[in-house]
Amino acid sequence: MYTAFFGLREKPFALSPDPRFLYLSEAHREALAHLLYGIEQGEGFIAVTGEVGTGKTTLCRTLLRRLGGEVEVAFLFNPKLSARELLESILVELGVEKDGQSARELVDALNHFLLEKHAAGKRVLLIIDEAQGLLPETLEQIRLLSNLETESTKLIQILLLGQPELDAMLESPELRQLRQRIGVRWRLAPLSRDETSNYVRHRLRVSADAARDHIFADAAFGEVFRFSGGIPRLVNLVCDRALLAAYGESAPQIGAGAVRHAAAELRGERGASADRAPSAWPALAAMTLAAALALLFAFGGPRVVAQRLGLAARVAAPAAVTEITPAAERVAEAQATPVPEPISGWPPDVAAAPFANAQLGATDTTAASAPAEPPSPPRVGDLARALALRSPGATAAAAYAAILREWSVPADDPAPDLLSFPEVIGALDAHGLAVFSFSADDLDVLRVIDHPVLLGIDAADGVRRVVALRQLSDGEAELEGVVESGPVRVPVDELLKYWLGDAHLVWRDFEPLPDVIRPGDAGDGVAWLQRALTDAGFSPGSASGRFDAATEEAVRAFQEDRRLEPDGAVGPLTKMALYRATGRYAVPHVALAARAGDAG
Repeated sequence: MYTAFFGLREKPFALSPDPRFLYLSEAHREALAHLLYGIEQGEGFIAVTGEVGTGKTTLCRTLLRRLGGEVEVAFLFNPKLSARELLESILVELGVEKDGQSARELVDALNHFLLEKHAAGKRVLLIIDEAQGLLPETLEQIRLLSNLETESTKLIQILLLGQPELDAMLESPELRQLRQRIGVRWRLAPLSRDETSNYVRHRLRVSADAARDHIFADAAFGEVFRFSGGIPRLVNLVCDRALLAAYGESAPQIGAGAVRHAAAELRGERGASADRAPSAWPALAAMTLAAALALLFAFGGPRVVAQRLGLAARVAAPAAVTEITPAAERVAEAQATPVPEPISGWPPDVAAAPFANAQLGATDTTAASAPAEPPSPPRVGDLARALALRSPGATAAAAYAAILREWSVPADDPAPDLLSFPEVIGALDAHGLAVFSFSADDLDVLRVIDHPVLLGIDAADGVRRVVALRQLSDGEAELEGVVESGPVRVPVDELLKYWLGDAHLVWRDFEPLPDVIRPGDAGDGVAWLQRALTDAGFSPGSASGRFDAATEEAVRAFQEDRRLEPDGAVGPLTKMALYRATGRYAVPHVALAARAGDAG
């Protein structure tokens, strides 16, 4: 390919986590130092988080090369394990034979192995990658493993590597015991603008026998940073694409324009290759469309354009992303779809005439003035590929804005263009909204809780995106953040292929209640609980303000009715269900078929 053309031994921007290419930015150096310190000092828990593509896995592989033979390592790549499967996987990684099948027997076998290693002067390190995907029961088992210790030393050290969602999980009240045991915690930040330039030069030097700093012009580095935001994986993607394009054109150097072009291709922008089109017809079509858009903007602005061109936008969307309805069905749909009402301030002939004849062959102008429902969002057939065309920051920002709309919260002014997931959580918190993160096996729990929710979905480029779930039926989900134009419809089966269970419910704690209300508690919070249970049809008797046996029984019955874990304690999920069930709080719906009897 392009390696020989540019005098390189190998591809400098491959996505595999090769420690040879590790560029130790200031953040990476400090993270590695903290990891080594934590392991040498015998800290029980260590946590390192960072956005997808910031180099966590590469950093971890570098750490393993720095550790001596006195450390035995078990590395788990798949966090989607039950508590029992976790124990079995650890024993397999460490080469320990299982003496039994029960969880107690597995823990005993592990403890015996750890004591032997401790007596031999060795340490044991458990590394769990993608730890944000751990199930709650598995996290509790991990916490219990940290109890394996002598009077002075932890027998096993645990390193959790995860995306920013792990930070949100660790901050939840349910995990405060685990959080308090973390001795070293580090957030891996993206590269700065200067570090991004040095990162590119570093990888070019590693892959070549001689200096190759001239391959990228100085002006190109700014465009690399603009596209990537300092995320190393995105830097690799755009630089590799730019090198390939330059090789195809026999260009010895890559300038800012070449990087912009490569970035546009990665985002899926069709105009990225318009300058190479052999025919004048695409340019003529673009000029015609531009003129039409200019006219629409002149009379109504971008919101009007979006409303007026709803059907056209679906037909013109990238074929690789959006399903194209067969022509006969499109005509039938268009003929059955009334034209939107004229917008106030538009002359009737301007408002109606252009659209009366734009219905893919429909000529009945009597329908031009009929009222219409807003056009249905376009249907996406390849969710992972569609997400890969948009940056994680833009996706998160759009999802954040959608959540604010669901909760009828005025949008930020100015609205943020790019957000990381922790920034989303912080911004929601500033608006009085809380985020409850957990892992779900399927969509049923989201239907039951019926709250606005953010979902973590793996895109085709391997980078996780956060989108907002706006509606959910049996066959389709409506998502916000996938494309720039607005919401899209996705078959549930397609969503389940790329959603690994990361769910972040966005809710409002309307009352000043304790984080968890438990049997034996007393006070105003318990009195509110008793009144809410009565409103929901599960009366525990009088609102005495004491969490007695009758109240616990009513809580369990309510939880079973709402298909929640009937543990008798009132945590975030039970509070959400109670707020909706009382009918006294404004809670937005997500499921199209809300539970019978629910209000709000």
